[in-house]
Amino acid sequence: MALLLKAVLVSTILLGAKPACHIEVDHEREEVDVIIEGLRDFNSPYFGNQKSIHFAVYLKNEKDEVVGGVLAWMRPGIKLLYIDSIWISEPLRNKGYGKKLMLAAEAEGKKNGCTHSQVDTLSFQAEPFYQRLGYKRIGIVHKLYGEHDSIFLRKNLAE
Repeated sequence: MALLLKAVLVSTILLGAKPACHIEVDHEREEVDVIIEGLRDFNSPYFGNQKSIHFAVYLKNEKDEVVGGVLAWMRPGIKLLYIDSIWISEPLRNKGYGKKLMLAAEAEGKKNGCTHSQVDTLSFQAEPFYQRLGYKRIGIVHKLYGEHDSIFLRKNLAE
């Protein structure tokens, strides 16, 4: 095996032959869709060949500036709404906007056939907030981010 590897390396160096495949690190996102499509094709026998539907729910101020929002995606084939991110600017927190944003995202999920919603949060973030909205803890990974646990929550949207 080592001899074969040496022979390939020597022929590549001496003859300029290009290996069949190579590894490349890229910080641009031009070719991400190739990976997403390949994974979706592989998973389609299990989930159906549906693309994820990405959407946002915005909180805007009187100047029409974004001051908060939810980023989410849906997979209607598996009836899943996934809350990716929620953020509200500091002065507007604890005024009920988070709940309104979440309910709007859940309504969009229901409209598209989702029967459950899932979110994850860190131990220093918003687990009580999600629990007040009916989410139940389904898992935890201890110390995933340094000293912080990653907590996974799920809500039945069909109730």
